[in-house]
Amino acid sequence: MPGRSDGVPCDIYIPHQKSKTLESTAATEKTPSTRRKSILKSATSRLAEGTPRRSIHLSNIVEQRVFQDDEIISTPKRGRSKKTVQDDDEDYSPKKSVQKTPTRTRRSSTTTKTATTPSKGITTATATPMTPSQKMKKIRAGELSPSMQQRTDLPAKDSSKSELQLAREQLHVSVVPKSLPCREREFENIYAFLEGKIQDQCGGCMYVSGVPGTGKTATVTGVIRTLQRLAKQNELPAFEYLEINGMRLTEPRQAYVQIYKQLTGKTVSWEQAHALLEKRFTTPAPRRVTTVLLVDELDILCNRRQDVVYNLLDWPTKSAAKLVVVTIANTMDLPERLLMGKVTSRLGLTRLTFQPYSHKQLQEIVTARLGGSEAFKGEAVQLVARKVAAVSGDARRALDICRRATEIADTAAVKCVTMLHVQQALAEMIASAKVQAIRNCSRMEQIFLQAVAAEVTRTGVEETTFMGVYQQVETIAAFMGVTFPPPGRALRLCSKLGAERLIISEHSRNDLFQKILLNVSADDIHYALRVAEMVN
Repeated sequence: MPGRSDGVPCDIYIPHQKSKTLESTAATEKTPSTRRKSILKSATSRLAEGTPRRSIHLSNIVEQRVFQDDEIISTPKRGRSKKTVQDDDEDYSPKKSVQKTPTRTRRSSTTTKTATTPSKGITTATATPMTPSQKMKKIRAGELSPSMQQRTDLPAKDSSKSELQLAREQLHVSVVPKSLPCREREFENIYAFLEGKIQDQCGGCMYVSGVPGTGKTATVTGVIRTLQRLAKQNELPAFEYLEINGMRLTEPRQAYVQIYKQLTGKTVSWEQAHALLEKRFTTPAPRRVTTVLLVDELDILCNRRQDVVYNLLDWPTKSAAKLVVVTIANTMDLPERLLMGKVTSRLGLTRLTFQPYSHKQLQEIVTARLGGSEAFKGEAVQLVARKVAAVSGDARRALDICRRATEIADTAAVKCVTMLHVQQALAEMIASAKVQAIRNCSRMEQIFLQAVAAEVTRTGVEETTFMGVYQQVETIAAFMGVTFPPPGRALRLCSKLGAERLIISEHSRNDLFQKILLNVSADDIHYALRVAEMVN
């Protein structure tokens, strides 16, 4: 070893290049991870000005050249796959990369894609609920179908139900059949009238009358359904359908509110509704479609001024309205008797009267409802038809009796309704509380009840006055050969029947203009006074 002459060792001079070699040799004694970090840090610091992709490739090259293959211990960066770069050195041949555990980013990339947010122009099924006005517009345009139309189809037969249960369901008065037997002529007349008005896009009025239970409303609504189906198939111009019922209105002027609500979906006062409807039906609009309005129970809308009925019948006469009104009432001579001359002139001459059903028609109606079911004997249906036709000819009453007969037969654990079950149903109807109360009344009280029922039938209005009833009492008593009571005694009879709740009378006054309302049906009065005929 070199030294000084005095024997003391001296510092060894090492060139600058050799000191670097020693530093690198000393660096090799560090751990692999420390070596990698130091060299990568120096490499990346020298190449900071380059692009990120280029710097990654250069760092890989430096790593491959500096370290031996057996010393490389590296962890790939997250989210980036390590690429093998070919070196220019001929003596360097990189080994195949060892398969590593995939990172979180790779696992997330292999999963299914998340649902993207739809664009604003696409409407999804989970949209906000429609407002009533939007729903009514879609229904009138044919894009939506009202749920009530499902009632027109007969329900599918359930194997778990018996024939009597299925028959009882079909005999319910709320079930609307596909066809209305025994009303083909009336159906054709109403259809021809409405189809012509819709095709010509002009207004008009039609008056339909008949006793209760003769199929007036059912026939008109059946025609409307047929026309709506044709309009949906583009075989008929589009039209709007509105419907109001006088029994569902608190006062006649509420008809304006209901009509405007069905047209626009908005609820306003009757003054505003009347003004807006007047403006609508008097202002021309080229794109306006024809409007069909059904007014059921027209007699309820008749007040002293008769302004509501007049407006409903006057609007169709306007050329810009395109309004067709179909009115239904229980009295044939209602226009001449209750309506004023100017109102009657607006009604026109298009009238249609529904006659009461005969026993053959009632038998056909019940048979059509049963639909070929073997739950009824033929003579049982004929008995019901004859009994009801002899009293009122009301089809609803016949259906009710048949339904009660099926309940009796089901209780008796039999599979078919016979004449015995029908007679029991008729006897139960006669033995009802109301019928028994009428039977227990005195002869003059029964005449008074008959007079109230006759006056209601004559006027077509359920609410009548004592003066009209007393005139009917005089007529019936003279026909039966009984001395009719004076007005004072008749008023006392009225008060007694009101206390028994057989009629509803006005308590605030006790004179000739006292209002009277019958609290029992006319059929109950007929059944009570014809007990022997009904039983035998």
